[in-house]
Amino acid sequence: MRSTYFAYGSNMNFEQMQTRCPGSVFLMPATLMRWRYFINSDGYAGIKKDDNSETYGCLWQLSEIHWQALDRYEGVREGCYRRSQLNVITGANKTGETVTGYLSNDESYGVPSKPYQSGVLRGAHQVGLPEHYINMLESWEKGYSLDLGK
Repeated sequence: MRSTYFAYGSNMNFEQMQTRCPGSVFLMPATLMRWRYFINSDGYAGIKKDDNSETYGCLWQLSEIHWQALDRYEGVREGCYRRSQLNVITGANKTGETVTGYLSNDESYGVPSKPYQSGVLRGAHQVGLPEHYINMLESWEKGYSLDLGK
């Protein structure tokens, strides 16, 4: 059985997803309203509720074996991330859809490694995220975000 996954960090990257989840299918860009992107203290992407923000990412079609691989990668058993149902908007007509994504259990801010940051940015370009959002992602390179005003 296949289901839909919302990626907003390094899992937007096509090459990384084909390595982690061979056979996964990229569907389309998507937007998560009222959530803010951040880099956690471990140096990885997370999102948290924020009524004045939006997080851009993409949707992947995954099989159960892909979910098992992502759970391992995201450290679900170790308590790093947890799966959650999220309501995203897709398409020009702004259709809503409930999908599964991962939330960081660490909401402290940190700095991404250069390889991780490069993977996120490459994925953001591959899925066609808006330029203003890519600029915000780039601003996290030094551990802060233009979007946060730091």
